[in-house]
Amino acid sequence: MKSINVTLESMTVNGEEVPLLSADLVVVRRPETDRIDWECVAFTLLMDPFPQEPVFLEMVDVVESRTLSGDALVVRSDQNRHVFRGGGDLNGLTAEDGLESDQ
Repeated sequence: MKSINVTLESMTVNGEEVPLLSADLVVVRRPETDRIDWECVAFTLLMDPFPQEPVFLEMVDVVESRTLSGDALVVRSDQNRHVFRGGGDLNGLTAEDGLESDQ
């Protein structure tokens, strides 16, 4: 199994800026599949929870300032903790991430 953990500088949910305190993106590729699994866990200033529904995330990597984006589902959300599960591809990954299926 190959994985990366990305600390996020900022993120939007359906184009709306999220007031982050901290957030991490975990991306995993299992050897038995060509697909990746990804999840974002975000801690925010107090805000209204997100409804449990599909969303589009845009996330900026704190180290490289690159944008990673994709469709996700809101798994859990309260006033300051939010969990998003990737619903398909994650745009913005590069070969340097080491997640290619043939490595």
